[in-house]
Amino acid sequence: MLIDKPGLLAVIKVEHLFLPSGRKNQALLEQTDLHKYQEEHKIPDNFCRKNKESNIQMKFSCWPCRIVIESVVALRDHLSGGKHLENAANPVDYSEYFIDTALNGIWKKRKGVKRPLEETRLSKRERTKKNKLARSIPILTQYTEEKYEETETYFENGLRKVRPYHFTFTTHAKGRWVGDKLSDVFAREFRAMEPKEYARCIEAGLVRVNDKASSVDYRVQHNDFISHTVHRHELPVTEQKINIINEDDDWVVVDKPGSIPVHPCGRYRHNSMTFILAKEHGLKTLQPVHRLDRLTSGVLIFSKSAAKARLMEQLITAREVEKEYVCRVVGEFPEEEIVCEEPIEVISCKIGLCVVDPKGKDCKTTFQRLEFKNGISIVKCWPKTGRMHQLRVHLQFLGFPITNDPLYNSDIFGPEKGKGGDLGKSHEQLVQDLIKYHTVENWINSDEYEASEIVSANLDKIEVKSVIKEEASIKIDAEKQKLSDDLETCAPFCDPNCGECKLAYKDPPPESLVMYLHALKYSGDGWAYQTEM
Repeated sequence: MLIDKPGLLAVIKVEHLFLPSGRKNQALLEQTDLHKYQEEHKIPDNFCRKNKESNIQMKFSCWPCRIVIESVVALRDHLSGGKHLENAANPVDYSEYFIDTALNGIWKKRKGVKRPLEETRLSKRERTKKNKLARSIPILTQYTEEKYEETETYFENGLRKVRPYHFTFTTHAKGRWVGDKLSDVFAREFRAMEPKEYARCIEAGLVRVNDKASSVDYRVQHNDFISHTVHRHELPVTEQKINIINEDDDWVVVDKPGSIPVHPCGRYRHNSMTFILAKEHGLKTLQPVHRLDRLTSGVLIFSKSAAKARLMEQLITAREVEKEYVCRVVGEFPEEEIVCEEPIEVISCKIGLCVVDPKGKDCKTTFQRLEFKNGISIVKCWPKTGRMHQLRVHLQFLGFPITNDPLYNSDIFGPEKGKGGDLGKSHEQLVQDLIKYHTVENWINSDEYEASEIVSANLDKIEVKSVIKEEASIKIDAEKQKLSDDLETCAPFCDPNCGECKLAYKDPPPESLVMYLHALKYSGDGWAYQTEM
């Protein structure tokens, strides 16, 4: 049993709905004391999984902590945590609170009940800092404005580059990690290094648990705070200037170049839009209200406040924002307007892979051909929904993939390259094949080089094997190019314990830094932002 006495937790049953405005909502259907519920029902690990047909989901509500929990694993972790035990020993007057299902089932104070003045004056970020200080968790410089001074940016061979720098990744132990060896967790969950390299980092004290050195045989415990200090080598991006389309008191709209991610992710941090705009334009409080794929260029909207960001997000969710894209695809696209409404499912978050699948989320995209020449079509796209990789997946399904799409224009999807949803293999096998493909072809764990030999010619005539062979030879050549043994001459940018510091990688070809997909225009009631074609 999860708990042995009543009055602490409840099982709540909610229904996920869409309001006429398009906004998401949740309706609270039932609420039962967990102690009583578990006497009559079994609670499996997938208890909180949403039923896609009925849109019904079961959750847990913790009264002492006034939070809603959405998985059995998370509930077990919560019950063993010190915060819950402390709150359970010092209960509050629950009549002052209620569960607001319209806001993802969070607990809120009833109207007329004001928070202490100290809390109302603190922002969410400030409250987080206060809580960390109370728990003696150090606030790393990477979470302050000092992060912009971590390293230097320089330009070389048409690329924006970043000097290597030390960075500390931090996380709290996830439920699925508890009881596993620390070395096994790193080998299983992360792909940036080889397992033996993670083991070396643990033994060297670069991986710490609760701010203390650990060992490869350490078993992860609930609420462990794990940190890993690395010598970070960011990948280069285009040096193309970021053109600001519009800036006022509330919004900043830019023309995003291809190859630059919107925000820090993977092997990008200072080479991201948010960091570049902060460091070079003084715009340090921007919040992206939508995202574009890293290789996609075009209109990108930022807000200067969280309130305005939520406003634009609501408009996009309600489908009151019209989006226009233009792309270059393989083959002769039909002249008439084409509407694709195939549902899309994310089958791997680890590598970011989507396919058309009946179990996926509803999608709708309208396409219209603008021009056809030499086996290539220029197509305008109007996505009505905003699913991950929606345009790229729908174009692949229709049999007209983007000419230099490094992912969805690949023979790994089968002879037809995914046309009509024909993959020729299971989703699991597809993911495994792509992971192997990325590992062999991308010798620095990125997708920069996937299109390096493809985009300059007829992609549909080049076999993936030949590309892998070419990229593997690049890897061998790169490994032979050693930097100076005297790393002190390169200080402070080199780390003698860093394997990447001992290699000199070739720059990615310029054509691999762009995909022929461009966000041309975003518009709404009384406003419109557009770039050049």
